[in-house]
Amino acid sequence: MNPYKKFTKDVGLAGVAQLVSSLKGLLLLPILTKTLRAEFYGIWTQIMVTISLLMPLALLQLEYAMTRFLTAEENKNKISKGVSSIFVTVASAASVISLLIFILAEPLAIAVFGGAGATHFVKISAFLILLSALNQIIFQYFISFRQMERYSGFVILQTIGEALLISYAVLSGFGLFGAIISLLLVRTFIFIIGFLLVRSEVRMTTPCLSVVKPYLAFSLPLIPFTLSWWLVTSGDRYVIGYFLGAANVGIYSASYTLGNVISFLYAPIALVLFPAITNLYENNNIHEVKMHLKYTLKFFLMIAIPSLFGLTILSKSLLGILTTSEFIEAYMVIPIVALGALLFNIGKLFSDVLMLFKKTKIISLVFGSSALLNLVLNIFLVPLIGIIGAAIATLVTFAILFFVLAFISFKSLPFDWDPKFITKSIASSIVMGLVILKVSPHGAVNTLISIGIGAVVYFGVLLALKGFTKEEYRFLRDIIRSAV
Repeated sequence: MNPYKKFTKDVGLAGVAQLVSSLKGLLLLPILTKTLRAEFYGIWTQIMVTISLLMPLALLQLEYAMTRFLTAEENKNKISKGVSSIFVTVASAASVISLLIFILAEPLAIAVFGGAGATHFVKISAFLILLSALNQIIFQYFISFRQMERYSGFVILQTIGEALLISYAVLSGFGLFGAIISLLLVRTFIFIIGFLLVRSEVRMTTPCLSVVKPYLAFSLPLIPFTLSWWLVTSGDRYVIGYFLGAANVGIYSASYTLGNVISFLYAPIALVLFPAITNLYENNNIHEVKMHLKYTLKFFLMIAIPSLFGLTILSKSLLGILTTSEFIEAYMVIPIVALGALLFNIGKLFSDVLMLFKKTKIISLVFGSSALLNLVLNIFLVPLIGIIGAAIATLVTFAILFFVLAFISFKSLPFDWDPKFITKSIASSIVMGLVILKVSPHGAVNTLISIGIGAVVYFGVLLALKGFTKEEYRFLRDIIRSAV
C-alpha cells in the first residue's frame, strides 16, 4: 500500500492547495467584476491569458523534463546539475520574452488589449512572465521530488497573498493598476523564499549543455503542445475580443471560470499523477501504473459527473450570486464549458500516459490539430452566434481531443475502466438534479444548502446502485487508513 499511501497523501495536499487557489478566483470574480467595468475586467483577463500563452516559451517546457528525468534519480550530483541547468535556461528565456513584451507594449496594446490606453498595463505585466516562470520551476521542483507539503504551503501562501493584496488595492481605488502591482509584489516574495529553500537542498552549478540537450529533446516538442493547449483553452478570448469587444471577453470569462470548476477537481490529481506513474514505470511496476490510472479515472468521474449536472442546473443562480446582471446573459456558457472541461481533463490523463513513453511529438501533433480546429470553429461561430459559439467550439474540440488521445493511449498502455460505474453515476446525477430543480434555490445560502442536499442524494443513490464493488470498498478503506 506504500505507493497508494503516498499518492493519496500527495493528492490530498495538492487538493487543499488547489481548493484555496480556486477560492481565490471565486473571491476575486465578484470583487473585480463589481469594482472594475467590464472593459477593464476584459483587459485583466487578456493579460492573464497572454501570460499563460507565453509561459510555455519562457519555460521551454523544461518543467516536464525535470519530472520525467529527475523524479526517479538518486544521484545528488546529477540532480544538482539538472536542476541548475533547467533553472538558468528558463531564467534566460523568460528574461528575453519579458523584455520584448516591455519594448513592444504599445503595439500589443493596440492589437489585442483594446487600444493604446492599455500600454502601461502591458508594460508592468511584462515582468510577471519572468516571475511566473521562475516560480513555476520552483513549484515543479517540489512536485517532481514529491515534496507536496512544501508545494501546498507555497501555493496557499501565494494565493492568499494575491487575493488579499489585490482585493485591498482594487477596493481602495487603485483599480487594475493596483491589481497588477499586487501580483508583482507577491510573486517576487514567493520567488525569493522558494529559491532560498531549493538552494539549501541543491547545489547550484553552471548550466551544462550535455545535460540540457536530452531535456530539450523531450521538452521542446511540448511547446507547440502547450501553445495549442493554450489556444484551445484560452484563444477564444482573442476571437471574442476581435469580433465582439473587451466587454464580451469579460462576460464570457466569468461564465467560463464557473464552467471550468471541473478542471479544479482534476488539478490536484494532475499534479501528482505524472510523477507517481513515472517513478513506478522507471521501477518496472507496470501493474501499479495501471492501478493508479484506473482508480484516478474512476474517482475523478465520481465527483466530476455530478458536478457537471449541478453546474448546469445552478448556472444562472451562480452567476447572479457572483456577478452583476451584465454577466447573467451568458449563463448557457457554463454547462457547455463544464462538459468540455470534463472530457478535456480525462484527455490530460491519457496525455500523461503518452509522456510516460516519451511520445511528446504525437501529443504536439494531436493538440496542434485540435488548436487549428478550435480556431476555425471560433472564427466561424463567434460572429454567427456570439459567445455561445465560442463555448460550442470548445466543447467540440475537447470531445475530439478526448477520443483521439484515448485511442492512442490505450494502444500504448491499456488499463481497466468501468462503463457500468459511469452509467450509475449519470443515473445518480439525474436524480440529484431533479431534487435540486424541485428545491429551486435562490440566493447564496439556499444555493449552498441545495448543493449539500444534492451531494447527499447523489452518493445515496450511487451506493444504492452498488457503484463500487466490495473489493473497491476495501481498497478505498485501506488507502484512507494508510493515509491518515
